Amino acid sequence: MRRVTEARAVEGRGLEGDRHSQRALGHKRQVLLLDEASRAALDVPVGALKENVLVEGLPLDTLPPGQRLALGDEVLLELTEPCVPCWKLDALRPGLLKESWGRRGQLAKVLKGGTVREGDGVRLLDVNPDAPRIIRPKLP
Repeated sequence: MRRVTEARAVEGRGLEGDRHSQRALGHKRQVLLLDEASRAALDVPVGALKENVLVEGLPLDTLPPGQRLALGDEVLLELTEPCVPCWKLDALRPGLLKESWGRRGQLAKVLKGGTVREGDGVRLLDVNPDAPRIIRPKLP
């Protein structure tokens, strides 16, 4: 992961240059959002959890699937589900998988593309009433 000052979101795909943007159109894992409080609590460097967007002051783990967010003036995202930690996290630090359970961020799809810049605001919008409700997996 490398930090950039701006990124281009592509509707139905994700962020240009991100490997997940090459998946099938409409895939649920287009963008991974992580809140700064969770990252700091886990004591990992920025980018270590493979987040695409780091937000401040918004507890993402409290938001439901279907929650729509505006990033800056152009980009519109819809949360699809919490990001479930995988075994690769324990390679960063033993026990990180367990520590990050429920704090790994939220996956989202891009509803409206555009440019998002470092420092842009994030606004909560409506919740898609037709969004699938997920069953949160339990820690293995």
